[in-house]
Amino acid sequence: MKYCSLLTLLAGSVFASGTHAATVFADDFNDADGTVLNGKAADVGGPWSENTGVTINGGVLDTSGAGRTAFADFTAALGPGEMITVTYDAAESAGSFSTGWAGVSLYVGGSEEVFIGNPGSIDNWGLDGGTIGGTQDTGQTAEDLTATFTYAYDTGDWTFALSTGENLAGTGGSGRAFNRVRIANGEGGDLAVDSLQVDIVPEPASFLLLGLGGVTMLIRRR
Repeated sequence: MKYCSLLTLLAGSVFASGTHAATVFADDFNDADGTVLNGKAADVGGPWSENTGVTINGGVLDTSGAGRTAFADFTAALGPGEMITVTYDAAESAGSFSTGWAGVSLYVGGSEEVFIGNPGSIDNWGLDGGTIGGTQDTGQTAEDLTATFTYAYDTGDWTFALSTGENLAGTGGSGRAFNRVRIANGEGGDLAVDSLQVDIVPEPASFLLLGLGGVTMLIRRR
């Protein structure tokens, strides 16, 4: 077998096998109306710890009515050679998304590292936190959309995309072993979360090296 054919075969087999993605946290809030969030098990990870007795209604967690703070743990932490993807579907809240602040945060233990939502200082969708270099602004104020954030452990590279078309990207601090998520709001801001999912996958570069390593080993054996 020629070298190029072998490389193509192995690269194809690596990517065809999937990225071995692990969902480390997920909740679609598809619970009976009136279910109290505090103590509720997430679909993956959890359980939730919340401070005000907020309930789930219509399959949505709506923070409206008070300042809420809800935490839940991942089943595993982000580590070397891995990338994290956070996806959450937001719905129209009973309150105001563009007033105050409201969003989802990634934590390392007790330290907030990335805030995803309306940081308050810009009154629209964006990011904040030392890990990504401070406030990042999309200019989008609509609530009913899907937000996706990715972060690579080894490089600190990150992206942020909204289903309405806005995209941000940059490089921040590396080596953040995210292991916890928070939903919170304050100063009159509100957020309605329809679903939230966190996945950890091998970084693309690590994936490619894995395939090339396999090629090298097979060539040496031949």
